[in-house]
Amino acid sequence: MKIGIIGSSQSGKTTILRILSGNKEISGNIGVFRALDSRLEKIAGIVSAKKITYPEFIFVDLGAVSGLNKKDLSQLQEMDLFICAAGAFFSDDPKKDFENSLTDIILFDLDIIQTRIARLQKERRGPDCDGELKILDKCQAFISEGGLLCKAGLDKEEIKLLSGLFFLSLKPLITAIDLPEGDVSTQGDKIKRLEEYCNQKDISCVKFFGKEELELMDLESEEREKFSKELGPGYNFKENVSRAISKELDLITFFTAREKEARGWHLKSGLPAIEAAGKIHSDIKRGFIRAEVISCEDFINHGSFHNAREAGALRLEGKDYIVQDGDVINIKFNI
Repeated sequence: MKIGIIGSSQSGKTTILRILSGNKEISGNIGVFRALDSRLEKIAGIVSAKKITYPEFIFVDLGAVSGLNKKDLSQLQEMDLFICAAGAFFSDDPKKDFENSLTDIILFDLDIIQTRIARLQKERRGPDCDGELKILDKCQAFISEGGLLCKAGLDKEEIKLLSGLFFLSLKPLITAIDLPEGDVSTQGDKIKRLEEYCNQKDISCVKFFGKEELELMDLESEEREKFSKELGPGYNFKENVSRAISKELDLITFFTAREKEARGWHLKSGLPAIEAAGKIHSDIKRGFIRAEVISCEDFINHGSFHNAREAGALRLEGKDYIVQDGDVINIKFNI
């Protein structure tokens, strides 16, 4: 999945890309982020896994929305979600900077809507045309009031009718706030104003200390862990970003665990075990017989597949079983 990083100048876009990719010297505007998950590390320890593989996201630094144009559409269409950087480190008014970024998104979409409406009104071809016009009018009214289309309550059929167009604000959006140095619990008025604005817009926020995160990258793992704790209770930028993305994209994480490899997999919420099998390999999906399933909490408590099986905590499920977040799954198949 691809995540686009947008925002004004000096808002922290490049810093986010460097931190999440784990590379301070990254060149270009693309990086790979491993979605860290402490549950997977515990599972790997139980099976003595030689390798841990985290789910991955591809991050792309797109720059300021105001600098984008129709030529960028092919790249923008590949994005599943946008992270808008809001820099409280350099800016005196991060709320205003963020509002400007949202305004750029709205104006971008408004131009597409108005162009499409003008064309449909000229053509006037059948009931589908009238239906699309009705939805476009609804969208135009909503974003003209400062709303993002992802919050407009469009149903699947309405979104399907608009599938030939591309709207920036129809993609989920997260705000990443680059904080000045200090304790994460200590916030200035300018940060509070930004957070309150995001709450009003129903936009998720993730806060981080960009400067300090970059400094931590130069330390050994033990030192890094020690100094990370000093940034405040519950502070873990990478895990918090991963959770926010999963929530906005309606993703869950399931796990597979063997001595060779313990691995986390992203899956859309509400999908059955047969689709989880397909994520692992098409042959496993094709030859699916059944799945052994246990929650990661139960697996960690029992300490092994053997103990879980003896205690009756390991369940046998069919292809229609709806996979739950945190499931540890062993799929039996035959091809």
